[in-house]
Amino acid sequence: MGNLLYNVIRFFAKYVYLKLVFYKVEKTGWEKIPKDAPILFAVTHPLMYIDALVLGCSYNKPLYFITKSTVFKGKFNKWLFKKLNMIPVVRKQDVPKGQPFSNKDMFKHCIDTLTNGGDILIFSEGTSIWERKLRGLKSGTARIALETEVANQFQLNVHIVPVALNYTHIGSVFPSVSIEIGDPIKANDYKEDYESNSGKTAQEITKKIEEEILKSYFTLPNLEAEASLVQSVTMYTESTPFKRKQSLRDYFHYLNKGLDFLEELSESQLNTIRGKIENYDALLKKEKIKDESFWNNGKSHQSFFSLLLRSIVVLFMIPLHLVNWVLNKIPYKIAKTIALKSSKEMEVWGANLIALCGIIFPIFYFAYLFLAHSLLGGFPWYYFLIVLIFPFFTYASYFFNNYLNFLISDWRVLLMSKRNKTVYQSIKAERKTIIEAIDIIINNHGKEA
Repeated sequence: MGNLLYNVIRFFAKYVYLKLVFYKVEKTGWEKIPKDAPILFAVTHPLMYIDALVLGCSYNKPLYFITKSTVFKGKFNKWLFKKLNMIPVVRKQDVPKGQPFSNKDMFKHCIDTLTNGGDILIFSEGTSIWERKLRGLKSGTARIALETEVANQFQLNVHIVPVALNYTHIGSVFPSVSIEIGDPIKANDYKEDYESNSGKTAQEITKKIEEEILKSYFTLPNLEAEASLVQSVTMYTESTPFKRKQSLRDYFHYLNKGLDFLEELSESQLNTIRGKIENYDALLKKEKIKDESFWNNGKSHQSFFSLLLRSIVVLFMIPLHLVNWVLNKIPYKIAKTIALKSSKEMEVWGANLIALCGIIFPIFYFAYLFLAHSLLGGFPWYYFLIVLIFPFFTYASYFFNNYLNFLISDWRVLLMSKRNKTVYQSIKAERKTIIEAIDIIINNHGKEA
């Protein structure tokens, strides 16, 4: 029953839920994961239970999850979470001050699981906070791997696999996530070190896990810097994570490179670039246009006939879009309102928003279906087809709305280039100075973005 419940939920989450709430789930470096060895996944933890859901559904084998013991309160919770392959761990912060606690049962459970060929997911940071940082890793990951090898005379070949979860925006619809696998760490390679000094060896492995994660994890000194960094990088690379063919790994690589460059600047240089970006943004907002209208040297808005053709296509689609937009706007607003009321912490309400979208949207899909049934009568076969294509319409509504905004922006820029050339040239000049400033930074460091 435990495996059946787990497999049913995993199947639904993998093939329905994740595809409904995420725009893209990208897997990188999965060829590094050993196929015939017990795995201990050491995973970053920015987005609460969504992190476990993403990796658990993306991995092709069942996973066991080390979970804080506080969620196991009550008979039903104990029964349910056990059936879902969850292993309780007692965290120091969850125990009243001064009271002793032990995780012997957790270690025994993990050792037995790995010994029997099971794979385990552990959040090595211990807590979940949305802050674009890698917090200090706990040594428990290394200790589990080492003690499992000790129990098997260092013959089991346990691998610790570092995993970095990089999410795009989480406060809006259809975020994306990149799952990046680091180089595995073989616990039995540390046999002699462990026998010499077990505590020091656990710390050494923990440091190695951290190094592997940081190779691909997008980190920021503070969240306030993200908006300007994303703006400058997307301007310079003319790429966003919203394109199917755009690699999320490359996108976050550009962000990390951009951050590296910015960190080398003096405070005055940094303020100059920030000031230019803020001024440029102000010009765009004043004229109600988007930076994308200047991509590819402005070619997108220079052709009147191209814009006219795009506009004709849009006009035919607008009636359907308006209906579709209203149908999807209502459940999204409800989901976001509930999520925002659930907590002030972004990692909590962001996770709840993703979870609620996966629940509330299907409820509304079926509500619309029964409304149509009550108005039209009968229950023809194509009602089932309508249910299947509702998610497609949700995506279409979101991206058509963005496309419409870009089209309007392109028209505004075209008209501006003809009627108000002074403002048009000033915006282009401001954009050019930002690109040139970024070029200078890159050339001075002898690197490419």
